[in-house]
Amino acid sequence: MSGLEEQLTKGERVLISGLLKFSKETEVQELADFLEWMPTRVVSILQSLKERGFVRLREYDHVTYLLTNEGEEYLENGLPEDRLFDAIHEKGGKAVLDNAISHAKLNKRAAGIAISRAKKNGWVRTQKEQQKTIIFLIIEMNPSNAHLYLKTINEQDYSPNENWKDAFKELIERGLAKVEESRKSIFVELENSKLERIEEILSSELGEIGNLTPEILSSGTWKEQSFRSFNVESIPPVTNRGKKHPYAEFNDWLKEILVGMGFTEWFGPYVETEFWNNDTLFVPQDHVAREVQDQFRVGEPYSHGTISDRKYYKGVKGVHENGGDTGSIGWQTPFSEEISKRLCLRSHTTPVSMRYLSEHRESPQKMFIVDRNFRSESLSARHAQEFNQCEGIIMDKGLNLKDLMGYLTKICHSVGIKKIKFKPGQFPFTEPSVECFAKHDTLGWIEVAPGGIFRPCGDCRGAAKHHQARRPPHTFTRSRRRGC
Repeated sequence: MSGLEEQLTKGERVLISGLLKFSKETEVQELADFLEWMPTRVVSILQSLKERGFVRLREYDHVTYLLTNEGEEYLENGLPEDRLFDAIHEKGGKAVLDNAISHAKLNKRAAGIAISRAKKNGWVRTQKEQQKTIIFLIIEMNPSNAHLYLKTINEQDYSPNENWKDAFKELIERGLAKVEESRKSIFVELENSKLERIEEILSSELGEIGNLTPEILSSGTWKEQSFRSFNVESIPPVTNRGKKHPYAEFNDWLKEILVGMGFTEWFGPYVETEFWNNDTLFVPQDHVAREVQDQFRVGEPYSHGTISDRKYYKGVKGVHENGGDTGSIGWQTPFSEEISKRLCLRSHTTPVSMRYLSEHRESPQKMFIVDRNFRSESLSARHAQEFNQCEGIIMDKGLNLKDLMGYLTKICHSVGIKKIKFKPGQFPFTEPSVECFAKHDTLGWIEVAPGGIFRPCGDCRGAAKHHQARRPPHTFTRSRRRGC
């Protein structure tokens, strides 16, 4: 050890001087109380001393146990298996089972426990003789220490360095004991081989200045003291730096991929009116998906929003009621403005897409959103009340299903999915629709990218009367990926 490594700061000198007053391994909390320091400061200085070989640190799990009511009963009367063993032993190592149980004074429940544990421990065996169950001892002496452990816990006569964890764990599993308190304790002890050198250092050093303060400068005490040396070549310990969450990292990666493919990222509010969340998608106002079981309804501080674009609102209202000018007959039910204005937490990202399309009516357009949605789901391994959804829309003339499948294939390959397949799908406002599946090595085929072609409006294909009301202003390719 070099001279530099043997130098002690004022705090280290005080701590070692205090530690010398203890003749054995000492708990850090006890040392902190003696020095009247915070335990965190003591631990910090001890870590520095440990690295230089002055002290040894040991960490223990300090657990306090208590007996349960059943444990206290067994402590007083004996464990059922011990009582059964003693009863058979007193009868010469062999007895009729009922007689042994009676002799041990075991009730029905305790008798079941005794027989089960005695067999499990390999103490006894049973066999039938003349319609009676005979029980035999296989061993001569009872090796169990369970009663001793119960007594030890009751008297709190154990220390953290005793290796009784497995025995206590078994008592806890049987419901005979429980953990009252669990904490970690750090114990410290001076290295015996360094005691002489420590005493020599303490007697020779007059104290060194580590931090030069205004008080030291103004008082002039620095003239009578030496300055602590620092090893500028020492390598500091490696620290764990913060990292981006893997899920957030994947979402950012997906955004980069879509931007690279020419899409524009778009955003929208978490709190939506039902007009944008449902009506613009031509979901009937009496549809079950609008109930609070599926979407969160906002009550405070405001329960209703406003309709800013009255012309657009009237167009949507007309299509709902009678099909408007689309050639559809609509839903043939009255359309309520009060329902349209109700506030809810958006249950999907499509209202953001609808807002975008209402503002960008001229093709070509390519947009996407990766953001959070909210649904009143029962929490499970597959469902959450908050989840991210990725949705993209391409608007242009002449697009077809092949274009949609090409985009989905490109996105899947870009995120590392090697095997994909498509199946026909059915969604409320796209026709035709497809479901894209990815092959997982363990889980098999998983649906990852459903999508479809928005139903065309009357300007694109003519107002065919048999078409339903779900029609946007142009032909779109729509890709929707939930829970990326």
